[in-house]
Amino acid sequence: MLKRILIIAGILIVGIASLSLLNKPLEVDTSVSTKEKQEPLATKEEVLNITTLKRVSEKLHEKYEGFIVKMTSKKELVIQVEANKEYFNSVKKNMRSIAKSIIKSSTLKDYTVVVERLDLSSITEEVKNRPKELSQLTSTIMEGLKDYDIIENINTVYQKSITIHTSIKILDKDTYNLVLGIEEQVHEILHSKKLKSVSNIDSYEIKILNNKGKVIN
Repeated sequence: MLKRILIIAGILIVGIASLSLLNKPLEVDTSVSTKEKQEPLATKEEVLNITTLKRVSEKLHEKYEGFIVKMTSKKELVIQVEANKEYFNSVKKNMRSIAKSIIKSSTLKDYTVVVERLDLSSITEEVKNRPKELSQLTSTIMEGLKDYDIIENINTVYQKSITIHTSIKILDKDTYNLVLGIEEQVHEILHSKKLKSVSNIDSYEIKILNNKGKVIN
């Protein structure tokens, strides 16, 4: 009888050990999956770079229209101006000076400011309209979300994404509902009459980031 009890106990122990071993890979897979989801969309430096670009663009827009501001892999901040030669030559020096004064104390301080002219005859109508569409899109969304104190910045990539930077630190139930509310409101703004003229409006992916640059929606 004792021998029979010991055999049964041994079978149970082996069974429990086997079950434990089978569960381990599942635990590893889950943690990896969670880790991947939590990886930041952008580093802190990248977020600061985008913010600086926006500051440069806003400052230049106080005086000028018809230009694009971007960064390159060659550590250049490029201002592309859509204008004829005469107008371009009259504004390029001042535009460069304004950009330099803004980036000198930012993460882009080591970047070279390049001001170049876009030949209007060589670009399509769609490309010509991009700055206007992006400006209209961004300003309309900012106006629609002005009651949200947590929103710090909004960046748009043409026909790709709308990224909303927030000051959110902890994502609890209430904050998550707030984030979903912001996302829903952005969808409503995109399909409003104000943005009816914007092309391929459904191509934009909405991304809401916390204060560390992680996607939280």
